[in-house]
Amino acid sequence: MMQRAAVAPSRGPRGASPSVRGGPRGGIQKRRGAGPARVDKDGDLVMDAGAAGDKGRVGRGRIEGGATSKPLGTGRTNSGPSRGGNHGLHRAQAILRGMESKQATVLESRITAVGPASLRIDGLSSSKAASNPDGGLESLLGFLERKASGLDAKSNRTVKIKKSSMKGDSVIITASPDDIEQIQKLDKFTFAGSVLSIKACDPPSPQAGKSGEKKKQTVSQEAQEAKDRFRAVLAARYDANLKLLNLSALALDPGLRQMGVFDGSTTTSKVFPAMMVVCDGLFKDQQEKRDAIVSVSLADNELADVSAVTTLAQTFPDLKNLDLSRNKFAELKGLNAWRWKFRHLENLVLTGNPIESQPTLKDELLKRYPNLQVVNGVTLRTAEDVAAAKAAAEVKKSPIPIAGPDFRDVSRVGENFIRQFLPLYDNDRDALLGTFYDAHSVYSLSLNLTAPRSHEHSMPIQPWTAYFKHSRNLTKITHLNARMTRRYKGSQAIQQVWSTLPASRHPELESHADKYLIECHPLPGLVDPSNQSARGVDGLVITMHGEFEEQTESATEKSLRSFSRTFILGPGAPGGPQIRVVSDMLTLRPWAPLALPQISSISPETHSTSDPEQQKREAITMQLVEKTGMTPAYANLCLTETSWNIEQAFIAFTANKDKLPADAFIPGVAR
Repeated sequence: MMQRAAVAPSRGPRGASPSVRGGPRGGIQKRRGAGPARVDKDGDLVMDAGAAGDKGRVGRGRIEGGATSKPLGTGRTNSGPSRGGNHGLHRAQAILRGMESKQATVLESRITAVGPASLRIDGLSSSKAASNPDGGLESLLGFLERKASGLDAKSNRTVKIKKSSMKGDSVIITASPDDIEQIQKLDKFTFAGSVLSIKACDPPSPQAGKSGEKKKQTVSQEAQEAKDRFRAVLAARYDANLKLLNLSALALDPGLRQMGVFDGSTTTSKVFPAMMVVCDGLFKDQQEKRDAIVSVSLADNELADVSAVTTLAQTFPDLKNLDLSRNKFAELKGLNAWRWKFRHLENLVLTGNPIESQPTLKDELLKRYPNLQVVNGVTLRTAEDVAAAKAAAEVKKSPIPIAGPDFRDVSRVGENFIRQFLPLYDNDRDALLGTFYDAHSVYSLSLNLTAPRSHEHSMPIQPWTAYFKHSRNLTKITHLNARMTRRYKGSQAIQQVWSTLPASRHPELESHADKYLIECHPLPGLVDPSNQSARGVDGLVITMHGEFEEQTESATEKSLRSFSRTFILGPGAPGGPQIRVVSDMLTLRPWAPLALPQISSISPETHSTSDPEQQKREAITMQLVEKTGMTPAYANLCLTETSWNIEQAFIAFTANKDKLPADAFIPGVAR
């Protein structure tokens, strides 16, 4: 099934009548009159006449050069498929035409309505850039491309404006639908001192292109019919009790055969992405998809590699069970397209494949899939083994033991502040400002979109539009004026910024303490707000790392962000809050799990104790070690026998030095 089906034979000479050629099919189809068409490895027509030459007449394209075997269940001969009234084929072609193995989004754009392709931008004429020789047009276009490209930190795609023109005081731009969507998010942004207005252009009049619209509506109807038939096939193959989507032996499926998608006119690499797009549209969000489908079977599909079905990893990235049995996998590189996919896979079946006999197969699979436990029905490791392996990997990433947070509070001032700050910031920011902030408090916000994230965590990143205009990331903002204007001083200025930021919900400190790392240290020398002490007053510096959930109505899934926040607290001025925030610096970054300290990785020898007497004895032991060169164990034994009198211990050591074994001394230390 997974090999390319043969290309349909020629439709007769160019000059033949439509009845001879089987009806008009468009310009490209008419070029087939010279004989069998040359196709590339994907089954698509080769347009380069020089490349085709006479070689285009030798044979038909295959996914593997020289392959002659037929796909499973096609039932076709070398004479080509019959053309007798197969209307289902035409409907399927409407949804499959032009798709490559990576073009799942192409199908989606054909099924759903396409957004505006052009925008009208107002505000350039009132900006400072309007005095430029070109009226500021080039500066505006560069600003839009740069800002729109930086909105999505997860994608490195560059936004490009294809065409631009001036219409009065407005600028009309044209770009791809995806780029138009990004540029529209810049509405109300400030450019050269002027607020931009970005709106979609009016759609063309109904009189324009009636024939083209009629054709488009016809294709859309056919595409919808094909989509419905794909949906019926998927519904028949879904087992709700097992949460299993059975995609085995697709070439034998009656519904797909009735559609004619495996009769030689199309290929599996185009059919499968179409099925995945339709399947993806059945779920409201990623969580619903995770709950509904846990297992997928691709058995009996004659797969030699996963290139034709690679979109499975995009549609169901959180699969736990995958069946690839009875295919044609001969080498591990056949799975390379899924090298960093399926990070939650626990059970993999490869029985009935030539690769099964490779001695190192299971070890290699365990390296590729971190949660894999069972291969071909054999348990290779337990869930506890997986957890231990992950912990060991984390230790290797951070070979230096990470100690726990150091919280040195003064009269519980820091603790009380944090307990009040988190719920007030989530529920009543105005009350928070009145409680801890005054006219001299300083606040700044910085976005760190380049923070490292593990490929194991695929939490979607929501847009940063609400934060960009306030970000004071000094590595990005280099102009002094911009740096100073994004440093907000006074509770009123801070209130204006906070009112534009999305609502948030932090984890409860009592029940989710593991979501935070908080440190607190005394900080002397703060400016005395009462001007009574020239040396300053004592305060606290508090650093808090954690996460919060952004409360947005438009988000379809849980939107998490990671943050680091540093406060400097000091005594308040007369008539103001008793404890005030001198400085509040907030850094936001894409969500990633908090790097909790690995206390267990610290060896007992280096782990200090809080017992003062024990600390005193450890200090005496180290003094004797320095004097004698003995190991800490022998020094401790010597001090124990002399009641921890270091002078008596040294005398005893001198008297018995020659009697001690070699392992009583530290190697390489002079005695």
